[in-house]
Amino acid sequence: MSRASLREFISSVLVRKRLRFGDLRRLQRDVLPTGIATREEAEALITLDQALSKADVDWPAYLTTAVRDFVVSTSNPAGCVDGETAAWLVSQLSSSQPRTALAIAREIVLEANEVDEVLLSFVESHRRKPKPSLPGSAFTPHETLEALGIA
Repeated sequence: MSRASLREFISSVLVRKRLRFGDLRRLQRDVLPTGIATREEAEALITLDQALSKADVDWPAYLTTAVRDFVVSTSNPAGCVDGETAAWLVSQLSSSQPRTALAIAREIVLEANEVDEVLLSFVESHRRKPKPSLPGSAFTPHETLEALGIA
């Protein structure tokens, strides 16, 4: 669908500051049926999340998955989140609700083959654990999981 449709969708949701079950289904089915296609769409949904006073129970999972899939699939090479992409994402997530920001960043770190240190540091700082000293600016999945205390 066109960006105008996304703008119209967001405008209608913002009037109520609530994203209901039907709104989420409409977003998935009619507005973004193939997911997020541009950074502007990702930014718009992240900004929408900040403005909501109430949302359908499935909204956080949808937003997290949609942003994760967009970032991982559009990175070059696919699955390797470079410094520029990580910096863009961190700038968007920095003003987000902390729980949403951590969920999105964490999912990307776990899904990607490599991530830039900027994104890994963001996840670590939001988990409120001391940052481990890791070499290099990109991390393999195993190093990433170790740094997050998962492996």
